[in-house]
Amino acid sequence: MSTFTPLTLSGTVSSISGQTTYGENDGTGMASQFQTYEMTLSINSQATGDGSTRKANEYNGIDIGVGMWVSGDSGESVLRIKSISAKSPSSVTLIAEDVDMLSYRLNSSNSLAQSQTVVVFNQNAEGEALLTEIGAFQTGGVDKVQSRFLVNEADDRVKFAHDSAPSVETGDVVTINSDGNLVKYGTAGGSDIKVGTVLDIIRGGKDVFIKPFNDIIRNYKDPESLTANPGQVYYTDTNNAGEITTNTGGKASYLHLNTAVASSQVVGTAIPGAGDVVILNGVTVFDGPNGDTVADLNAFRDLINTFTSTSNVSATSSAVPVSVQGGDFAPNFEGNDYYAASDSYIVTGAVGGAQDNPEITLSDGVTTSNITFDNPDDTMNVGGTDYNVISATAILSKINDAISNDSLNLSAETFTMSSYDGDSVRITTTTGATAITITNVANGAFGTPAFGSASWTGIGMSATVGSPTMTLTRSAGGPIEITGSPLSSGYINTGGAVSSNSGRVPYLLLIESEGGGGGLSETGISFRQRALASVTTADEDTTGMTITYTPFGDGVITATINGFQAAIADGAKDQEFYFSADGGTTARAIADVTAGDTLYYMGSVAGYELEADDELTLSYQKSSLD
Repeated sequence: MSTFTPLTLSGTVSSISGQTTYGENDGTGMASQFQTYEMTLSINSQATGDGSTRKANEYNGIDIGVGMWVSGDSGESVLRIKSISAKSPSSVTLIAEDVDMLSYRLNSSNSLAQSQTVVVFNQNAEGEALLTEIGAFQTGGVDKVQSRFLVNEADDRVKFAHDSAPSVETGDVVTINSDGNLVKYGTAGGSDIKVGTVLDIIRGGKDVFIKPFNDIIRNYKDPESLTANPGQVYYTDTNNAGEITTNTGGKASYLHLNTAVASSQVVGTAIPGAGDVVILNGVTVFDGPNGDTVADLNAFRDLINTFTSTSNVSATSSAVPVSVQGGDFAPNFEGNDYYAASDSYIVTGAVGGAQDNPEITLSDGVTTSNITFDNPDDTMNVGGTDYNVISATAILSKINDAISNDSLNLSAETFTMSSYDGDSVRITTTTGATAITITNVANGAFGTPAFGSASWTGIGMSATVGSPTMTLTRSAGGPIEITGSPLSSGYINTGGAVSSNSGRVPYLLLIESEGGGGGLSETGISFRQRALASVTTADEDTTGMTITYTPFGDGVITATINGFQAAIADGAKDQEFYFSADGGTTARAIADVTAGDTLYYMGSVAGYELEADDELTLSYQKSSLD
């Protein structure tokens, strides 16, 4: 369908609840503020004069997709749609995110109110909000929306997210390393191609915004063709017009910046029926009107996987994990919170006195394990008496010991409960479990049970795994487009069977020379690498040194030992050194040496063996494109 005419839909909030918090203690004070919200919106249709859209002359709730934006009518809370679980022409259920907490940073609020008017819209390639109808906004609301996007648009910033903060600062010129992390330009292991300048750093340094020196492509048309690693270069494909390849020979065009993040969508437990047509990324995988049938979810999964080579989508089915955790019940101590450092804890008795060490039986629905909580690691004072306390961390330790020793199909962790005041414990099923049950619960001190209602921990005592659920995945990170018929009141767009673009296609930095010039010319650049030698005792022993780059133009390679030149054999073993790719058995010709080949030593030719403090140097030319 055509998307030339911008979509701007109005509606109201039918329901909303906070989902996940920001969670970063980075000095902003926003750690416990919700960043994502689950909401259902009632949607009004938008009449247009464009007959080429999905439904001629109209946009409605079916046309809302992941990546669009939802704004309140005041323009203060502007959230990006992160996932959609169900939609119809008049309603959509979704999860939306305050990206970078920018709405909260600007307005101290990022939520939407029940029954509040909202506007759903898209962004253009320059990062501007596309608003074709502004009547639903309050006075000044449109200006606030545009200001929110202007923050990023004004300096053409691009965000790079990391698991841990890289060692870069505002103003640094940066490039990418082989792990896909930003590093200061000139850092060992970094690309020789500059990516941009650091503009800003947030989330404790893990999110870095840069102004790129050239355009960055973030939605390459064919994600599956991006097979390089970060820091590698793509060239024009001399055998396929308009395509790119990692093979040299064409013009250098893009630098691969980061790894793909797979797109995934949980499509629920339902299966299509006789009236449904299901199309994944343009490939028909189920055609009920023409006789396709599936007996159950696993049969539908197997059918989808027969089309993976063309749809690029694979399916898996498994039961959704379930958990019990602190907060399933109100902890017993909430009215008299003596131990305010943690939500889940157990008191065993007065220090120096008799201890009531509670016990439980923990089961994954198949295997059981008995646990005795007799490992206090802290104390608290009540009425002038010190009592032994088992903290959330110590409770977790006992549970993890049981999981490991008895091979329970469970996992456990501590987490922060925003509804109380600190750490609690969560137990979750893994593959092979059918349920979580906690039985035979004994009391701790003061006759208080360890688990369940009115317990020390407030941790629930049971959870049952439900029916298998199917998940669709596109490993290369591109969109998963689920289309077909009917688009409402059938399989499509209900129970999670909706299109998704939750992943990330690797970013590509355009490296064509300014003004067009046909791309970067490949030249030779002098390069020198050093290493301390491995000790040798016989001919054909390894030096422990490998060559980092393939020499440019099959050029000369020179070697030194402690600064004194030594010869490298050319396809033989008649000099001090030779290269080999098969453990030293076969000597490489100099013209055939490639990156990763190992340098071997002939002590009988040199007249002495290498020692651990001998410094080896290789000098050669590498390609300017490496």
